[in-house]
Order: sequence, then C-alpha cells, then structure tokens
Amino acid sequence: MIVAQTCMLRDLFWKNGQCIRWQMMKRLSKLLYKHCSRKRDIWTANNLSVEDQATPEHMPINVFCFGTLAQEFSDSVEKEDLLFLTGFALVKSPTVKYDKRYICHLELFEEKGSTVFVCKHATAAVHEDVTMNSMKKGENQTVEKNLKYAYSKINELKPGMLANIYGVVTFFKHPFLSKGTDYCSTLTITDQTGGKLSCNLFNEKQDALPQIYKTGDIVRFHRIKIQQFQGELRGITNVGFSALTFDGRMGSPVSPRTSSKSYHFSDEDRRIVEQLRQWTMEQSLILEPTLKLSEVQPQQFFDLICQLVAKAEMDRSSTLLKVWDGTKCLYPIHKVQVDGEVLEGNPALIFELQNISVDIMAYDNHTEVAKCLKPGAYVRIYNLHAKLQASTGSDPQSSKCIEFYLHGGTSYGRGIKILPEDCYDVKELKKVLESAELSSNNYLSDCTLLGISSPLNELADNKEKIYTRLERCQEESVTVLTSHQHMEKAPLINVKTCKPPQKFCIRAKVESYEPKRLYQCVKLYCPTCKTLQEVPDEDDIAHVLQEASKKPLNSKLHNMSWYNTVLFDKKNQDVNKIALHFLDFEDVVQDPEKTLILTERVTLNEINQLSRKFGYIILVTSTEEKLTLLDLSAPFLIQGQLRHYGCKHCSDVQDINCLQQLTTHQSWSASTISQILGIHLLHYVFMIKLTLKDETASVDAMLWEEAEKFFKFRAAEVIASEVLQEQLELTMNMLCPKEKNPDTHPWFECCIKSYSSEDQIVSYQIFDTVLAEKI
Repeated sequence: MIVAQTCMLRDLFWKNGQCIRWQMMKRLSKLLYKHCSRKRDIWTANNLSVEDQATPEHMPINVFCFGTLAQEFSDSVEKEDLLFLTGFALVKSPTVKYDKRYICHLELFEEKGSTVFVCKHATAAVHEDVTMNSMKKGENQTVEKNLKYAYSKINELKPGMLANIYGVVTFFKHPFLSKGTDYCSTLTITDQTGGKLSCNLFNEKQDALPQIYKTGDIVRFHRIKIQQFQGELRGITNVGFSALTFDGRMGSPVSPRTSSKSYHFSDEDRRIVEQLRQWTMEQSLILEPTLKLSEVQPQQFFDLICQLVAKAEMDRSSTLLKVWDGTKCLYPIHKVQVDGEVLEGNPALIFELQNISVDIMAYDNHTEVAKCLKPGAYVRIYNLHAKLQASTGSDPQSSKCIEFYLHGGTSYGRGIKILPEDCYDVKELKKVLESAELSSNNYLSDCTLLGISSPLNELADNKEKIYTRLERCQEESVTVLTSHQHMEKAPLINVKTCKPPQKFCIRAKVESYEPKRLYQCVKLYCPTCKTLQEVPDEDDIAHVLQEASKKPLNSKLHNMSWYNTVLFDKKNQDVNKIALHFLDFEDVVQDPEKTLILTERVTLNEINQLSRKFGYIILVTSTEEKLTLLDLSAPFLIQGQLRHYGCKHCSDVQDINCLQQLTTHQSWSASTISQILGIHLLHYVFMIKLTLKDETASVDAMLWEEAEKFFKFRAAEVIASEVLQEQLELTMNMLCPKEKNPDTHPWFECCIKSYSSEDQIVSYQIFDTVLAEKI
C-alpha cells in the first residue's frame, strides 16, 4: 500500500493536512448524536483517542469525524485497527487541560476531502485476509471485521427495541419528499415466522434509503427502532440505521445494494439471504407483476423493465416516454404525435426502433421523475396501464390499438425507478435487446413514416377525443394527495369502525354531494367563536338598506375635519338626498379606486354602481351626535364585488370617528379597517358534504377547512365571479356526474380524518388532497 509522507505527532503544527499513521488504542467515547437545526440535520461527531507509534511518550490525540463520515467511521473501525488519515484539519484542543492529551485535535469532513483508510491489525485475526476500506466517495467495499450481529425474527420484536432484522418485501412505495426536507420510504416486510412489519424510513438523501426494485426483494436493517402505532408495530429510522437490499430470486447473485461506503457482510449473512430466497419460493409469496411487451394484453396493469429511447415534455403534467424491451407487442400501438424538436433522443435510434418501441404517457407526479431520465437509461415502470382504445373510424374492429398510461398518484406502488447497469434485471434485458429483430417494417409503421392515412394516423388526428378528461378519470383518481402518500388505502368500513380521532387514506367514488345548489356551499365563518352562518342574500341586504334610508340626514355631521361630504339629489320622493363622505377628498379624481367613502341612504343598486368606481365603501347612518355603522346583518365594508361581514357575537363596534387615523395611511385593507372598527371579520369558506362509497361502506365527509386548497381558488372569489361559479359546477359534475350509475363515477383518492364533537357525534373531514392538474 502506498501512503503519503508520514509526519510525527510533534510535527503536526507544521505539517497540517499530511497523512499520519496511528494505532488506535481505545475509544474514549462514541459521541454520535444528532444536532437539529432549521436548515438540516447534522451528524456530529465521533470522538476517539489515538496514539502515534512514532512518538516516544505515546501522547494520545483526539480525532473528530463529522457528517456522514462519522456514521461510517462508527460502523467500520474497532479497537486495534490501523488507521491512515488524510485531508484533516488541525485545531487547538479546548480540553487539553482536562484530558491531558495532545494540545491539538484533528477534524475530518468528507465534503472537505478527508479520507480514512482502515486496515485490520495483524494480531486481531491472523486467519483472515487483511482488507482495507477507503471511505472515499464512490467506493463500496465489504468491511470484513471480526463482528457478530444478532438478528431478531419479526414476531419477536417489541416496542422500544433497537433491532437488526432480515425480511422479504411484500409491499413498498418509492421514496417521496415528505413535508420537511427528508425523503420518506414506506414498505412492509415479513419472514419465516409469518410476522409483518411496516416501516417508515426517512433520510435527507434519497439514495441513502433502501434501494428496493420490486416486491420479493430482501432487506437487512441494522439498528431499526421499533414503535407501536395504532396497535401495530412499526419500524422507523434511528441513529446509526443502515440498510442493505438483495434480489430475492433464486440463483441471482447475492450482491447488496447500498449507497454506504462500507458495510459488514459475512458468510452467515449470505446463508440468511439464501434461506429467505428458498422460503419465498416455497411459499409462492411473491406474484411477479413484470411482463414483456410481447406478453401484454389489453386492460392489464403490469410492471415493465425497459430502456428509454427518447422523451418529450407534453405539458406541465404529462411527459411522453418512448421505450423498448426487445420484444414486440402483439397489438397495434398508438403512436403519440409530437414535434421532433421537443423530442429528446438520438433521431437515428428513434427511427431504427420505431416498429418495436412503444409510447408511454406519464402523468402528474411522475413527470418530475421523467424529467430526470436520460435517453439510454434502464428503468422499471410500475403499475403501467395498457388501455385498449378504439378509433372513430368506420371499422372499429380493425382499428383498435393499445395506449400505455402511467397514471398519477402512488397507488399500487405506481412509479418509475432507474436501474443501475449492474442490476440482474438490466443484465438480462441487455441480452434480449442485443438479439432483438429491428428490420421488420410492417404496414402501420410504413404508413406513419410516409404520412399515409392509417388507423394510427386517424387516432392521432382525433387526439383530443382520445385524451378526454372523463376517460382519464375513469381509470385514475381525479385527485392527488399532497402528503401521506406512504399510507396504505383503507376500506371505508375500517374508517367507520375505528374509534376517532384517526387519519386514513381512502379510494372511493363520490356517490352524491350537498348542497345541490352550489351557491349555498359558500358560508361565513368566524374563526373566533367557530360559528357558521349563511351569506345574506340580495333581498336581505336590500331590506336593511331600505330601513336605513328612512333615517334623515344630519347636516351637523357633514364636512368634518377628516372627511368631506357631497349630497346627491334623487328622484325618489321618499328619499330625496343621499350623502357621500369622502376620506382624503383630494385624491378622488386622481385615484378613485383607492378611495374610501362613507355612504348614507343608498339603495343596493346604487351601492353596486358606486363599487365599480370607488375602492372601499362603508355603509353608515346618522344619529343626533355622530355617524354610526349599519347593523352587521349587512356588509360593513364593500370592496369592489366583494362584501365583507362582521360577527355579531364577537365584534365590539367602535366609534366611526376612529376611521380618522386612516387619513394618514397610504393604503387600506379590509383587515385594517375591521380592526380599527373593532369588528371580527367573517371569512368566506366552502362547506360541501360528499358521500363517499366503496365496496365495503359509505361515509359522509366534509370538504371544508382545506376546500380552497382542494379547488385551487378562494370561496370569496366564487361569490364575486360567475366564471368561477361555472368552474365549480363543472368540477362537481365531473366528480359526481348527474344521471349516471355511481359505479361509473371517477375514482376519488383522499386523506380523511375522523373526530368526535362534544355530543359524541363522529364526523369526517377531507384534508391534504387537491384536484389533479388535468382536471
């Protein structure tokens, strides 16, 4: 082994950063802890004492490893190991007076180029080969140490345990970004005992999570923490957690998948993996969903291992993937028409593979993964849908073809996984690709190439009909979960029978909704007293204004120091004058849409006319001594087409003269005005009851607190916009089509939570759910 020039301990001040050689005598402490900050989690640090053999007095020195290097060092080094360190920083030790060690300590950071070479001491195990582990990034090597790990069976696990376990993956979802900064991977494993363990694993690096390709893979977890959640055991990541993944098929190489720079793997581990493979095969535990293109039948959902030929971003929520697996589909394939300028890939290869490649449309959340794919990559696509689509030609039987969809969401493990070239599946795929027949030019491909009319060309011409909104909704959910994607879908019977409070993810259909008159679904809500009330209708407001108009004007209250008054004559005999009081009168001509006015004795029609010109209107009436607000049954403030209401129970209405302070403001807002007047502002909210139904039960769930996030527009905007009112009606008709069998309604995936009211009535509310992009 070649080592850089060695410096002695006494020379460290002048040779900082050179390579130094020590024999590790003892570990003082293993300070591997997690320090949490708002930006990220930082591993700090692994402290150990080492001694320089070249120093006569054998003075020990402290070494600190930070970040990922600390965790890997902890797993790789033991007493009596021989260490070679490079790229370290020499820092004055603050503890020299207490620990009597060398006056400086060493600090190592992987991101700064620090490297630790570990070599077993000759006296530790003479019969074993001496191996060296480089902790440099990109080197994966087995660390053969004289270690013996104890592994627990899944049915032996108890809450609070920190366990080492092996298991076979029976369910998994691809890593996704959680609400924080970490990625989350969720999976379920089992072993020969029949026990099952659900795991939620988190890490700030996606590559650091278990690299699972399919159900049936075998995982090894070290230091996984066992907790109890809703009566079931669950495994979560813990300090020092590490994972290895193995192919679960008999006969495949026992090669661990891991991003770790070092790991321990012995003959005993190999034996455990082989035993689990044998058991999995005997139990027929795993049903392999992978198919070749030549095996695909219409309407199937399957996994496909393939190579990416080209891709194109169609819009914000859909991406075209051209792939092949060396086999030819037995059915005509729909070719998506796309401009060659947006198609990313080798044009010559695209042309060569046109008869054997297929087009896949990936939607919604899968577009982010698709953007990262490079032509030539090997991928596994999970839960791909082969949909039979007939053209609108005169002979439908002769023009049916298959379209491939990767629908949005994560149900059934749906997703895309990039496979490394040394993966067993990729090696097998390459053999097929090398022997594939590429020269067959059938009629359909010739027609496409020459631009001659064909069934596929007809389908392309009718693309808008093929990709209708409703057809997509029949197969995939019309909604997308914004969180909790790791949770398995629960049947509604479980939702109804579990004691609240609980949270679930469900997949059902909207059987009905209330209110049917959608303008009634917008309510007024007081966040202070938690009460709901109906939005006053036009007749109610007109009645309040009519009663107020009967009160006479008080000329003593006109043209005060902070407002100017203008009187207008009316033809109405009962009310011959109205008064407008202008704040900051000089700005009326310059910028009327920012002007605030107080109005007296106006009708609803006149209010609507004034609101088109002036930005803020407050309705007032005169008394003998002052101006006062109208009853809060009417809006206290009108801002364009938006009417603001106050809560009668919580408001403590102040004197209207308090508005004088607004004359010093450059601009106003509804919240500012309401605070000055002592009014608790009511909020516009949606309140819709959805009856959700699956094959087990039905549940009434409220779309309320997060309804604006669901629809992607505000309830206050719906009140004032006919366009949004129409959009709301179209959306609800899509979720629950009128005069149609509920079984044909689109799928509706959502998060739902149960809770009990004071009178012990159980209610359900939808949360963390939004409409899909294409809806």
